[in-house]
Amino acid sequence: METIVFVDHGQDFLEWDIEEGEVVACRPFQEDVWKGTIVHNKNIKKGDILDITPPTSKRTTLAHPVESVILNRHIE
Repeated sequence: METIVFVDHGQDFLEWDIEEGEVVACRPFQEDVWKGTIVHNKNIKKGDILDITPPTSKRTTLAHPVESVILNRHIE
């Protein structure tokens, strides 16, 4: 899993957790809007614009660039 932190443009979401190309969590708000979104980008890095398919819309790009990427490891 990786956490994507977006540049703050005053939007209601700043972070997405992505697992296997799908948004599984969104913070601080709008999880009900973004959870389940498919992210088509591979090897996401700072400055990227995400190519996405939201659950209730067609394929598009997200207006907010990536600020940073945090790689998370599952501990079992």
